[in-house]
Amino acid sequence: MQVTGLTAAQLDGQDPQQGQYVALQPPKSRPPTNEEPQMSSARYLSQFEEYRYFTYPHLNGFVTDAGGVTTGVVVGQIDLAPAEMSLHFIDIATGTDRELCRFERPADDANPYGWYDVATDGSRIVTMSGNQVIAVDIDADGVRTRPVFTPPPNRELSVIVTLHPDFDRCLASHYPLGKKTGPTVLVEIDLTTGEATQLLDSATELAHFQYCEADPDWIGFANQSRFKHNYGPYNRLWVMHPVHAPRGMKIWDQIAGAGIVPTGHEAWAFHDVSCVTVAADTTQPSNTPCEGTPGLWQIWPDGREPRLISEAADYNHAAISRQGDLAVVDAGPTRPPWLFPTSPEDPIDPEASAGRIELISMTGEFAPITLAEMHFGDVHPRHGHPGFSPDGAFVAFTDTDPFTQRSRVGLADVRSAHR
Repeated sequence: MQVTGLTAAQLDGQDPQQGQYVALQPPKSRPPTNEEPQMSSARYLSQFEEYRYFTYPHLNGFVTDAGGVTTGVVVGQIDLAPAEMSLHFIDIATGTDRELCRFERPADDANPYGWYDVATDGSRIVTMSGNQVIAVDIDADGVRTRPVFTPPPNRELSVIVTLHPDFDRCLASHYPLGKKTGPTVLVEIDLTTGEATQLLDSATELAHFQYCEADPDWIGFANQSRFKHNYGPYNRLWVMHPVHAPRGMKIWDQIAGAGIVPTGHEAWAFHDVSCVTVAADTTQPSNTPCEGTPGLWQIWPDGREPRLISEAADYNHAAISRQGDLAVVDAGPTRPPWLFPTSPEDPIDPEASAGRIELISMTGEFAPITLAEMHFGDVHPRHGHPGFSPDGAFVAFTDTDPFTQRSRVGLADVRSAHR
């Protein structure tokens, strides 16, 4: 892919033109069914005291066997004293836990969560720690960690690193130290040589870069430019392609007016060049009022009309199954509980942060199903961040204790909810 750049004007709203892990086999599609959906109950892979979390929805946190069947989940863990972050592999069948790697972090780190992306065959993980992109290589001989990229002096890495579907390279971005608002540079890193190729640069804040696995030449990203007339990043949904959009292209004009709803937390699909995204509840004071329907939407970069999948006012993040038939969201408070200050002597109200993990049919075959109840938090990651296993059998998510603000990882069996 060629080196490209984005101008500030374009980015501000002008549309331009344990054991050895083995290889994944393509998952099988779910057969059609007329059975009524059943309620599901989640089990928990950790306890709040362990302070564990699942990765971001558009990243993979699962490992499969040679037949494409899910065998394990990778989870992150925060330790406060000493200040460290670690990654752990949990065998789904036995519940056994294997620590894979551990990194020191500053005790005053404002975002101690090291987001991670896992090769589906379990052979590699990429993450970020200590302002370095780290590759974690895993085979029958053990686990090896190695830094593969450090940004230039006085530059700071974004917290999300994304693996290519071939697991041989990854995306990372960086911006001036202490200035997350940009300018931003995107690089693609060869995980064998460590060579970094600059793909994009802008004068503003870009984030959440991700390959569209249906065609990895398409790279989706969030343009989080701020505008004086609102409070939020409503220029968010963009995509780049070496031929069709070499300098980036906005695919959802969130400031155009009638019929447009601010959206975010997009996740690009595996079966199709499109993404799912959550549209905001525009009745909330924290959002800019505009016409349109909040809920889960599907959006394409080829000019097709966006499609409303499920209307709701309280969705936060979304993910889509690799088969393209199911989506999952974390639903709950549209305004986080920390925006409602209370006196120190007031008791904590768990209901203020209560939410749910919801399974959604992309075809409308069944009404949304609650896979699990959970709570949102006052500290990062705050949200459920649900994600599918590659075979579509499970959804993992993060649940936060409203009293301690520590998190645990839940696992819902999709098959028990929808057969």
